[in-house]
Amino acid sequence: MSTILNARSPYYIKISPAANTITTVTMSLYIYSGVFTTDKPTDAQYTLTKTPLTGNNYVIFEISGLVKDYLDTEYANFSTDGVWVEADSAITTDVGSESQTVDLLGFEGYGYFETGVNPRESTNPVNTLVSSTTTGATTAFKLIDSTQTFTTTVTVGDTVNNTSAATSSTIAAVESNTQLSLVADIMTSTPDNYTIVSRPNYTPAYMQSNTTIYFKQGTDIVFPVFVEAEPTITFTGGGGADVYWQLANEYWNLYAEYWGSTLTPIVVPNTNDSTLKIKYIRVTPTNSLETGDTITVVSTKTGYAQTHTITLEAVCEIKYEQLQVIFYNKFGALQIMPFFKKSTTSIRTSSSEFQRDIMSFTNAPNYDTSKHAQATLGINGKETISMNTGFIKESFNEVIRQLLLSEQIWVDNGTDILPINLNTKSLTFKKSVNDNLINYTLNFNYAFDKINNVR
Repeated sequence: MSTILNARSPYYIKISPAANTITTVTMSLYIYSGVFTTDKPTDAQYTLTKTPLTGNNYVIFEISGLVKDYLDTEYANFSTDGVWVEADSAITTDVGSESQTVDLLGFEGYGYFETGVNPRESTNPVNTLVSSTTTGATTAFKLIDSTQTFTTTVTVGDTVNNTSAATSSTIAAVESNTQLSLVADIMTSTPDNYTIVSRPNYTPAYMQSNTTIYFKQGTDIVFPVFVEAEPTITFTGGGGADVYWQLANEYWNLYAEYWGSTLTPIVVPNTNDSTLKIKYIRVTPTNSLETGDTITVVSTKTGYAQTHTITLEAVCEIKYEQLQVIFYNKFGALQIMPFFKKSTTSIRTSSSEFQRDIMSFTNAPNYDTSKHAQATLGINGKETISMNTGFIKESFNEVIRQLLLSEQIWVDNGTDILPINLNTKSLTFKKSVNDNLINYTLNFNYAFDKINNVR
């Protein structure tokens, strides 16, 4: 079970000795792609040395920026979207030395401020923080347990499960080491057995936030999965034996493995290769798929148990050309955001001008009126494209948010796949209660000059 490092957010490693007083720590940092056991380089990429601040018996290393340099994608060529990270720390104390090792799997993902430190480093959907029994008198909307230290073990938003009464609530406030305030009044007797689990903060088997996939019939459906969970993929709906599963190592590959008809569920196998920890399921052809068909991603593996149900929604659009925007999401995986409605392309040029000497003195002084007295030099153009999503569900606000925060984006126009940069820098999220129907128009710049000037 890997510990995940999301390289676009800080990742902190705290080093403290098992005993005695720390004097210095030297961390040897190995960052590499490939097989965990055989591809580790002989020499560390970085050697970092720290001494503790006065009064501290620990040091802190923040390494995500170093790891991010080793995550790289050249679309349709290669992608290194997963790397192994081994942090070997040599600890010198006042009486001797000791060593510690931290092994991580790095993706180019990130967490939000609300997620907290080291986001989604766990791969376990259920992280039980406390399992105990209440003590003392019953108080409305409170959980009281004199055996606990809640200020260091739980946080607001974590879930309390009353296992005696089969009821649940979230934590509204951590009032002290022994008392919590709850959103719902579920602790109605003493003693009550209970557990507290952290709010969802893990790397999922289905590596997208949207549980609806919009598609145009005839266009392949592609979505990423985390192979460590060894998920089973099941299709329910139309299409029959003429729709097939394919497993791709990279998003743009047609397939690395051909699994046959979607009538047969498939299990995605795990691997020790960091570059293959994220794989892509391709469903093709989609001509016979319909709105309401579903795909389930289920893991029953110990420590990974989870279920994701994806609902397909066919979009019938005969007037406008479909554009597919491909981007890296917050999990560090490529995904599609389809734009089905109106799109417009525009161009803006830039150049230099100079006053040209067109006089001729060979005979009588004169000049040719067909020559440019003001000449243009170095003209080139940059094109922009504006795209509209069409009507989408409010839940796609999260997908739009991740698109706005993405550092690598491409557009598939049906002929070419081209790099683009998002020009829309601010956006007001819509809600169905306010706006009834929801759609967005986003503006992008093509990430190149129109006239080829690549040297």
